[in-house]
Amino acid sequence: MSHILYAWELGRGYGHVAGVLPLVRKLRRDGHTVTLALRDLSRVDVLLSGDALPVLQAPVWFPETVGLPPAVNYAEILFVVGYLTAAGLESLVRGWRALFARVRPDLLIVDHAPTALVASRGLTMARALFGSGFFSPPRVHPMPSIRPSLAVPPDRLLQSEQRAVDVINTVLDRLQAPPLRILADLFDVDEDFLCTFAELDHYPDRPDARYWGARFVATEGAPPEWPAGAGHKIFAYVEPVHRDFERVLQHLREGPHRVLVHAPGTDDRIRRRYGAPSLEFAAAPLQMARVTAECDLVVCHGGSGTVVATLLAGRPLLLLPLHPDHSLTARAVVELGAGVMVPEDEVGISYRRLLTEALAPAYRERARAFADRYADFDQDRQVERMTARCSELLGASIAPGRAPGANAP
Repeated sequence: MSHILYAWELGRGYGHVAGVLPLVRKLRRDGHTVTLALRDLSRVDVLLSGDALPVLQAPVWFPETVGLPPAVNYAEILFVVGYLTAAGLESLVRGWRALFARVRPDLLIVDHAPTALVASRGLTMARALFGSGFFSPPRVHPMPSIRPSLAVPPDRLLQSEQRAVDVINTVLDRLQAPPLRILADLFDVDEDFLCTFAELDHYPDRPDARYWGARFVATEGAPPEWPAGAGHKIFAYVEPVHRDFERVLQHLREGPHRVLVHAPGTDDRIRRRYGAPSLEFAAAPLQMARVTAECDLVVCHGGSGTVVATLLAGRPLLLLPLHPDHSLTARAVVELGAGVMVPEDEVGISYRRLLTEALAPAYRERARAFADRYADFDQDRQVERMTARCSELLGASIAPGRAPGANAP
């Protein structure tokens, strides 16, 4: 059978790998070989403990890029991860090319991995995007601002995009690969598995969108064990890097609620300081289907998988964005009326007040309306459709007389 490579380069958290696992498992059951090239290998033992999958380190940009203003479009996100100079980008692209030569994929499934897309231009493998709307910007020129609250000058969008295209094309020329006309050409692939719903798309005005439904794993993980008591059940999936991490824990601890916290990377000092009869820490990822069915509110940063799992269960959210994609998702939830968003730059926030606000019946009613609207969403059926499409792509990419796995730079 065929060899499939899944590529993840940018982002953090469980959602990238966890979201693709149902598809990967189905492809393997159908006889395909699947290799994962991952940005972060530190949680492989947690996420892939029951899967004997070959895993490789993805080429990633390690130097810290300083002195740049906050990114306002996709091009400026690329500047932070190696796209300021052709020399920096070329090293990453050649790393991906070397990985392709080792794996020899017939199909490349691209999570948030723009450099894998650059490296694969001109090669004969089939290519599919897989992920939320943020990973698949609309095919327009220039691409839209990712800071809707700011009045970004149109010239800045054009100039930053042109700079990114010039750097990419310099590298592509050295590789004798087809150049880009505009940055959107980078995402010209054989299939775009746009794994979200229209209301939650990071780019709500996307033309000609085909939505496949959200990606998340609902049934894996440990069962939730809630603190005893009679208060509201609140699940908090938060990271210690958030600027108000300890204030959030303090306000959760002091409230009349039963709180279950999953905070990857939290040390014993934090757990001892904020743990209480009403607040417990869960060390391992939890079964989101159980969590969302039993809780009254989810507190998170705005990762697509957590947000969608929560809304499909008809539960409201309190959102603490860490990154621009989180902010865009949070804005969409607020637009739905299904949650409350904490602005990234606001100081002196009363999380007690926001928790009380987010638990108001109106938010749950709007979340329930979203769940009712997508009550027929079936992830098993989604995976079947995606698998069938992958088979079509593989059939088209493997020419007569050529063995599977013959693709190489």
